[in-house]
Amino acid sequence: MTKKDLTPDNWPDNMRPALAASYLGLSNSKLAKLRMELNRPAGPPFVKVAGCIVYRRADLDTWLESHLVEAA
Repeated sequence: MTKKDLTPDNWPDNMRPALAASYLGLSNSKLAKLRMELNRPAGPPFVKVAGCIVYRRADLDTWLESHLVEAA
């Protein structure tokens, strides 16, 4: 499945960084910077398995909701 094949209903539950960045509307480098130890509190949670970074869609959605800015 390529990024062009994705619709709001069929994003995978687990994503590698490049796909997670697209899902969030961020650049790969911004998401990588948010993984740095100093910046981790500000970034979305991720899982590291055998050296591979994986983001869970539910965690990305929760992180996005936590950054919601409502109109005054």
